[in-house]
Amino acid sequence: MHEGPLYTSLFSMEHFIPFSKNDLGRLLSAKFTDHKQRDDFARFCVLIGSVYHYRMYSILEEFKASYLPLDPDRNIGLIQTYTSGMTESLGKKAFADLESILTAGNYTKITGEKLKEAFAQTSPRGLDLKVNTEVYELLNLYYRGEHDDRMEKKEFLFRKHYEFSVYDRVIIVFSMKETPVSPKDDDERHFEKGRLYLKLFKNVPTVDLEMLFPDTKIVIRTFDQVKVIVPLAAGAVTTLYKIISYITNAGNPVHLWSQIGFWILIGSLFGVALKAFLGYKNTVEKYLKTLTSSLYFQNLDNNSGVFTNLLDDAEEEECKELILAYYFLLAEKNGGLSLDELDKTVEAFFLKELGVKLDFEVDDALRKLREFGLLSDEKRLEVLPLDRSLPKLDDMWKALV
Repeated sequence: MHEGPLYTSLFSMEHFIPFSKNDLGRLLSAKFTDHKQRDDFARFCVLIGSVYHYRMYSILEEFKASYLPLDPDRNIGLIQTYTSGMTESLGKKAFADLESILTAGNYTKITGEKLKEAFAQTSPRGLDLKVNTEVYELLNLYYRGEHDDRMEKKEFLFRKHYEFSVYDRVIIVFSMKETPVSPKDDDERHFEKGRLYLKLFKNVPTVDLEMLFPDTKIVIRTFDQVKVIVPLAAGAVTTLYKIISYITNAGNPVHLWSQIGFWILIGSLFGVALKAFLGYKNTVEKYLKTLTSSLYFQNLDNNSGVFTNLLDDAEEEECKELILAYYFLLAEKNGGLSLDELDKTVEAFFLKELGVKLDFEVDDALRKLREFGLLSDEKRLEVLPLDRSLPKLDDMWKALV
């Protein structure tokens, strides 16, 4: 039994299929009343998965070879010596492989306009961060899946409501420019020119994209500045007033230095300043703790591990699109479907049975059916029956291994 309303609340119009290929395969297989057809379709799904898994493994090996000299986490030596020209060429190839896998996994690039809009918004976490994008040689962000969220937060005497969207997955890809840095900065810098950095995060509010960048600087909000400055100013004015009053009423000022009361007032002035400093320090530490905690729980993988994650996503998406298109064309009993009819049939199935508004990549699915030779009629979109499709896939798998 599927809980439509739950999924409707979690997912808006999706460009990827938010269920696993195994679950979808079982769901579709169960719709066959004939046991042999059910078993044949289950085998069809396994063969499709096997072919794509082998293909993705080949892509992974190619990427690892290109990425090795660029990998910030490399813990093995390089036998070959790489010139700067070779490294640059490998970087371009690794990035091209990455973008093709992002496309296959139905990731969408976050445009510069969206990024600027996110930077201009106020974070409900209480963080204001500043990012200097000029230090990057390459900087691209991608997301997959987006849903709405809300938060209620107490600020001073009032409760403030925030509404914002959240990216289910975000990938940031960047490399650094070679910029002159001071020795102190150099000691603290962990990002080098000539490396390609990949970071994968989950559940990132669009208003918090700044926190994913490695060189963010915390900006103390005006509200927090006021919380520090006002008590400091009030305490300093009050204390200075008491000191002046004490001097005025003390009589002979020559003997003031021997009077304990005067030093108590001076001490109270320093106490006010110390309290203000500690308040400022606590505010900064609160910001840092929020930032660190968020990144700890939202970070999924880094560098070469990100590509492996992406390959899994791409493999799943490729399989699911092909399996869905094949099933609904196979189930059609009235002489095939048009491209638009297939698109609407799949989307209606997800909305009705799984409660998901899906933007099905029908053109991509048709390309895969054509590539696997599973179409029997391209004009009216009909597929080969299972007893003819399975031998084709068997031969394809045997040719790979």
